[in-house]
Amino acid sequence: MRESVFQLIGKPRINRFNFQLNKEYNFNGEIKLELSNNIKVLRGIDENAHRAIVILDIGIFESHEKEEVPFQIHVEIEGHFKWDEILDKEEAMLEKMLKENAPAILYCYVRPQITSITVEANMPPLVVPLMNFQKD
Repeated sequence: MRESVFQLIGKPRINRFNFQLNKEYNFNGEIKLELSNNIKVLRGIDENAHRAIVILDIGIFESHEKEEVPFQIHVEIEGHFKWDEILDKEEAMLEKMLKENAPAILYCYVRPQITSITVEANMPPLVVPLMNFQKD
């Protein structure tokens, strides 16, 4: 095992966390989880060509009317990533790291926050499933 040439710099930052509870929701039966995401990659953010900011937006039940779901969540988290110059020669690999690996890393930071907010709202805890960010 060896250290990756692609690294997260420091800790990710949650820029936005909106939680809207539906106090009238009746927890009778199962509800299918709806999860959406959007990924933004910002390269060339400074004079160092080997860095990028990756922003992951996660939405839970956002397309539903509030009355239909127990809550709605929107989270935006960003991470700063760096890589060795060797990846600059492998553009396809670098794109994969930025658009697949980086969001997966950021998602791992968001999952426990989502569980925590649902518990603090005195609801059954929501443990969002692991996600595969690879493109088909």
